[in-house]
Amino acid sequence: MERKTKVKDKTELSPTEQRKSGKADQVTMPVKKVGKAEGILTKKKEGRGLNTEIHPALLTSNLNFIREQQHNDNPYLSTLNKHTGYENKIHKRYQRGLSFFQKGEISSKISDERQVQREELERNRQFNEREKIRLEKEDKKRRIKIERGELPDLELGEDKYILKASSVPTVEWWDLPFLEEKSLQILDKYSMPYPNDEDFISDEGDVEEIHPSIRYIQHPVPIKVEEVKIKDKIYLTKKEQKKVRRNTRKLIRQEKEEKIKLGLEPKPLPKVKLSNMMNVFENNQNITDPTTWETTVKQQVNARMRKHEEENNERHELAVRRRKEERNSMLGNKNQTTTQLESCCKVFWFKNLRNPKIRYKLKTNAKQLDLKGFSIRLGDPGPGIIIVIGTEKSCKFFENLVLRRIKWSENFKDQNIENSERVVDQSGNRAEKVWEGYLKEHKFPRWFMRACANDDEFKGILEKFDAQNFIDINRIKCNL
Repeated sequence: MERKTKVKDKTELSPTEQRKSGKADQVTMPVKKVGKAEGILTKKKEGRGLNTEIHPALLTSNLNFIREQQHNDNPYLSTLNKHTGYENKIHKRYQRGLSFFQKGEISSKISDERQVQREELERNRQFNEREKIRLEKEDKKRRIKIERGELPDLELGEDKYILKASSVPTVEWWDLPFLEEKSLQILDKYSMPYPNDEDFISDEGDVEEIHPSIRYIQHPVPIKVEEVKIKDKIYLTKKEQKKVRRNTRKLIRQEKEEKIKLGLEPKPLPKVKLSNMMNVFENNQNITDPTTWETTVKQQVNARMRKHEEENNERHELAVRRRKEERNSMLGNKNQTTTQLESCCKVFWFKNLRNPKIRYKLKTNAKQLDLKGFSIRLGDPGPGIIIVIGTEKSCKFFENLVLRRIKWSENFKDQNIENSERVVDQSGNRAEKVWEGYLKEHKFPRWFMRACANDDEFKGILEKFDAQNFIDINRIKCNL
């Protein structure tokens, strides 16, 4: 038997053994000697002409696949060609290579999708129109049936108390006495005319218990009453009032501009001022003779100012006149109420009225309270009296002012003398109430204050208004 020996592969030998085996191969392998001419012919046959094989890189356009074939992997690595999970997916993508869209492929696909979408929308629109027409026809039929009484009106809630159409009786119970029992026709007695004679006697007294008489029923003629709609008043805020005013002025301005465009009104002259007079009219006048042009501009400015002031004064006078009329109407109403009743009257005495602040308070409050009467005094300082007539509430308020609020004994600085700060002593000054009551008639048209020069003038004022009985002049001089 032949003895079999195990021959090791070169890959399993150590580097030293590989070198030795290489040398042995070099020694033991026979060398075939080839001639020079034969070697040249062999190379020509293998490397030239149609016998040359195509390079594997030209067989495919996948560069990744070619790169893998040309790449020499290490056979000793344990992870060779082992791709798992995400790496395997990437590896397959590389093997698959790139794929490009043809020209116009995406646009044609999108246009097809858009066409499908348009067709779908058109079908939906046509369906909605048909459905709308169908619902309108059904609603029209339903309303006709509701008018005939075949269906309950859902808006009025008739479906809640009408269960079935068969449950509705042919004739209501309250109509049965006026109809025949079998034919359910109206009786002849209800359709025949009755004579206007009140003494007419009919033979229907026996059957009135079963079939009541309608002879004495009067049906009034229906009269359509005109409905008066009361519009609720709208209260606007300040911001809304400004907005309404702004919109109104805008409409007026637009209307005026339209009239100017149509030629119904003349175009307004430009507002020329000294600051823009060289830019408004660019003509020979303001270039050759600027002095005359300046005078013209000043005249226009003065005319506009005059017109503006006149309009303001006219508006002011109108407002004052309207305010006076309203005040007179209010006072007239108050006078009508006060003349029906007795007027309240109060009389006060004061020692001194030199303080201008006190005089201002008396005058202002008397006018605000719509009081009638006067305040007169002997000489500029006094003494004097105050007579007020008005409503009880106003007189009570004025009494509180005179006796409590006003500080009669308070000193003040005399401002009549220039550059003088002399303090006027008011110690001992006071005011007292002399009389109060009610008057049916009086001659005081309004309120006024006056300083009398002498006793005769003082007495004359009292006699003029029939007030001499309120207080004696000698008593006033003696400080009560």
